[in-house]
Amino acid sequence: MKFKLLPLFLLVTLLTIGQNEKGDWNISISASPYPTQTDGQDDFGFLGLAGMEFFVSEKVSLGGSFFTSDNSALQNDSNVTIKSYGFVPSLQYYFINKAKWNVYGHAGYGFGLDDDSRGGTNGNALRVYSVGPGAHYILNDKLNVKFFFPYFNTRNKTLAVNAADGIAVFLGIVFKL
Repeated sequence: MKFKLLPLFLLVTLLTIGQNEKGDWNISISASPYPTQTDGQDDFGFLGLAGMEFFVSEKVSLGGSFFTSDNSALQNDSNVTIKSYGFVPSLQYYFINKAKWNVYGHAGYGFGLDDDSRGGTNGNALRVYSVGPGAHYILNDKLNVKFFFPYFNTRNKTLAVNAADGIAVFLGIVFKL
């Protein structure tokens, strides 16, 4: 009888590896390409996120991401560099929570600062919101690959203009603590 229950126990154990549970903590890092156009010239940089997430239930988590961006890290045809920094608190709802993958919806709202190399516009206040889907592919009980596709809007409050507006494609890794 013991030997018949062992395969069932192993199957149940393997199926629960990686699933989110109440009280879990995750940390993550992810990046997205950031093509921009300034004064008719193409620039290409990146957006980076370093996040933390706490599960209040199996389906709901509260989180926050520190972000940074640089519009010209890889290509700077416009000779204008805009760097941003900030923090976005967020809420995630996990629609699917399986052993090898999960899918969630995200909503976040936060603030930051913007430095623009054109002169006279350093330390601009930013308002940031993001909403969109994401997914984790679970490699093992401590490591996931993260895919995140938010629509985001970053408004430069100082200059009263949109600093960024659109859908981003983030790829990253998640560590379960």
